[in-house]
Amino acid sequence: MTFGEKLIRAYFDFAYNVAYDFTTARLNRYGKLQSTCVSKLKFRDADKVLCVGVGTGNEVLHVLQINRNVKIVGVDYSKTALRKAYRKALVRGKEIEVLIMDVRRLEFAAGSFDKVLCLHVMDFVEDNRQVTSEILRVLKEGGQFVITYPSDKEGPKLGWNLVKDIIHTNLHSGKHPVKAFLVLIAQMLMGLVYLPLVCRPNKRSYSCRELEATINQVRTGDIQIEEDSVYQDFIVYGRKSVKGGKSDAY
Repeated sequence: MTFGEKLIRAYFDFAYNVAYDFTTARLNRYGKLQSTCVSKLKFRDADKVLCVGVGTGNEVLHVLQINRNVKIVGVDYSKTALRKAYRKALVRGKEIEVLIMDVRRLEFAAGSFDKVLCLHVMDFVEDNRQVTSEILRVLKEGGQFVITYPSDKEGPKLGWNLVKDIIHTNLHSGKHPVKAFLVLIAQMLMGLVYLPLVCRPNKRSYSCRELEATINQVRTGDIQIEEDSVYQDFIVYGRKSVKGGKSDAY
């Protein structure tokens, strides 16, 4: 591992994932986005579900609300994130498998999973085609996937959208106004840990046409694309093609 990679991992272990559950994870809009993404997948008992870039495990909780009888595997670059994800699921009576892994090289055999969920990973990778290809490689034929891609570069617009969401959430939290205000200030101060991400060079965003081309380079078949304009994300979802053109209808 290079010095730069160690520095990035340290940032996610000791800053980003420490602040995450107190800031981004508490945003109503973010919760709705996660819920929307998870709702695109039709879970069946005993499905094997892979969460790529599982983070602190908030999407895992959305999955468990729909079906507790699936097997969930979460991979991430951060030990801190994986510990939090594991504990959150365990508190809700579900044991999940968590693994440190580079999303560019998923260490699973082809066709290992029935469902794959990948939220807010493409914001951080340079070669989205490689990661997309890996996701679809480990997905079974006929399996479903949901992947988000940034629809605009992170900047003042996204920052203002999130600040408005934080203010709205705190004003309608039912807390005493003074307490709500203090929580708001604390959240905004902790949000400063995201500055390295906002200020990083070579940020990418995508158009619908680019995403269609990317997905179709590594698979064939129909995909759906929706945009969350507030969170500035495209939600891309569909089903991996089956040889012979047949797939399970469920």
